Amino acid sequence: MFGDFFRYWDELPEQGGFSLFGWIHMGWLVGIVSVCLVVSHRYRRVDAATQDKILKILATASICLESLKDIYLILIGEMGISYLPFEMCGLAIFVELGFAFFHRKFLGEVMCVISMPGAMAALLFPDWTRYPLFNYMHINSFLIHGLLVLIPVLVLTSGRYKPSIKRIWQIFLFLFTVVPSVYVINRIWGCNFMFLCYPSNGSPFLSVYLRHGYVPYLITYAVIVILCILVIYGILDKIASFCGKNVVYINRKN
Repeated sequence: MFGDFFRYWDELPEQGGFSLFGWIHMGWLVGIVSVCLVVSHRYRRVDAATQDKILKILATASICLESLKDIYLILIGEMGISYLPFEMCGLAIFVELGFAFFHRKFLGEVMCVISMPGAMAALLFPDWTRYPLFNYMHINSFLIHGLLVLIPVLVLTSGRYKPSIKRIWQIFLFLFTVVPSVYVINRIWGCNFMFLCYPSNGSPFLSVYLRHGYVPYLITYAVIVILCILVIYGILDKIASFCGKNVVYINRKN
């Protein structure tokens, strides 16, 4: 069982991983949701200084987990361009780290509207299903994405930051800056960061890609992302109203 713990995906049997929404996958999802509920409840009951420390610890933990993953890949000789942090979740690590230490509104907006939903999507449709439960990459991937969800959940439910649709231009500025750059990187090095070249296995966009090709897939992808952003703003507004708190952070510069 533990003999596969440090094995890379190409050393593992094709059918030795876990299935989407199988008992292993659902166990992780239920566990992450439970942790978010328990920790957010306790987080709201501590003072602002303690909340700050918790955010910094969790954000630092996420980048430490990412660094340990890179060290592991280097040691086994599998570190490559595809593991650089150009995925949305990879960028989210630095966005959340920046918000935890500097509290900028721009970072908070990106974290809540882009980073958190992106991490949730990755948890729902993981592309590391080849790895079995007792494997380092399996555990590391779920922990990192779990933290990427937990941090903004704490910020939102405690009222530390309240996204506003008036700042939606910051989201599009972020996407219009990052996405074209990542697309060029994909074309130069043959990667698939942000799934800009093709969808992951199990993705709801896979059928569009297989039936209609790349351009319809990309258009559908972009339209759905924009619609999701609008829906996310509506959901976040409801969360803020439910929590009944205003923004705590006073930003020096935005």
